[in-house]
Amino acid sequence: MARTPAPEQPITFLQLLQSHRRGEIPTEADQALTDILAALREHGGKGKLTLTLNMKLNKSGQIELTPDLKAEKPRRAMSQGLYFADDDGNLSRRDQNQGDWVDDIAARRDLDS
Repeated sequence: MARTPAPEQPITFLQLLQSHRRGEIPTEADQALTDILAALREHGGKGKLTLTLNMKLNKSGQIELTPDLKAEKPRRAMSQGLYFADDDGNLSRRDQNQGDWVDDIAARRDLDS
């Protein structure tokens, strides 16, 4: 008498993550999470870890699964700088509309001498 194979159990979401490419998704997600947490401790701010599972039905009727893992880490805030633009659109640290500071006292001393 022939044996009937047992029905295959559906793959759960966690099993899918663990079995896809030999556990590549959780391994990369763990590293990304560690990196985000380290950046949060160093810089504060916000972090984000996003897993997208792109699925497509191919011509053979199989489902092609392509994961996309994105990690957004906070970065060190860059300080602000102040500049002035001249009439030609060039940047400068000095305001072209403001005259240079002149030492009037030294000029008057030279006149008195």
